[in-house]
Amino acid sequence: MNSPRPGLRRDTGLAALACAAFAAAAFAAPAPETVEIFSAGSLRGVVNDLATEVAPGLNIEVKSTFGGSGLLRERIEKGERPDLFMSADLRNPRKLEAAGRTVVPAIEIAKNRMCVVARRSAGVTAGNLIDRLLDKKIRVKTSTPIADPAGDYAWAIFERIESLRPGAGAVLKEKAQALMDLKAPAQPGQHPYAALFEAGLIDLSITYCSGIAALEKDTPDLASFPVPPPLDPHPVDGLAVLSAKPAAMRLALYLLSEKGQALVAREGLVPVTAPDSPAPP
Repeated sequence: MNSPRPGLRRDTGLAALACAAFAAAAFAAPAPETVEIFSAGSLRGVVNDLATEVAPGLNIEVKSTFGGSGLLRERIEKGERPDLFMSADLRNPRKLEAAGRTVVPAIEIAKNRMCVVARRSAGVTAGNLIDRLLDKKIRVKTSTPIADPAGDYAWAIFERIESLRPGAGAVLKEKAQALMDLKAPAQPGQHPYAALFEAGLIDLSITYCSGIAALEKDTPDLASFPVPPPLDPHPVDGLAVLSAKPAAMRLALYLLSEKGQALVAREGLVPVTAPDSPAPP
């Protein structure tokens, strides 16, 4: 009886290995689907939690880009194609919806609060806020309106002050504009406003309450409190779903779920079902 030729045995073994590898690949988990998210900086914590705690369990990989909501919306209008756009307001997602860029209507995903943060030595309180804002010695910093909704919300506060003290709104906008482009070198991971306070360049800022903990951690000599209710513009965070990709839809739905809203609350934001009432800083 003739023995199989050595070459034949080798070819048969390679074929068997190839079949085994093919079978293993067929039963292996599919590669994660990438979801690209453009997000407001104030929602960074939520996006990072989605990327590290939620997405892996859904076999999703999150690619994130952070910036001012207005600037990110302009990038989308100019042709960039993220799957989700998480904005610090509803206005920017609704603009994309009106332009036919979304696959579902704009969605409210969270609420925020506006807080006043100032040097303790400035002696700013809820009771004397308007007087201290108008004090020529107090340097007031806000974000840039349109480019960043935090600036729009600050302007809305100034307009409410205008209704209480005619002429005050224009003064406050002028004060804020004088420092709007002010920057100071920040350490890695440091809140940008913390660098401004530490450098002695500003005395007071109006910003999101959700970011106050990080700011006060970086700069302990600060005091903060929520904007008084009559001045509160009630910030709302919105979501534009820009892709029908199933993975993007799963993340969007997760944000609206009970677990997703608990994640929102953990990051210092207010769940969409919560009443509009003052929250602690």
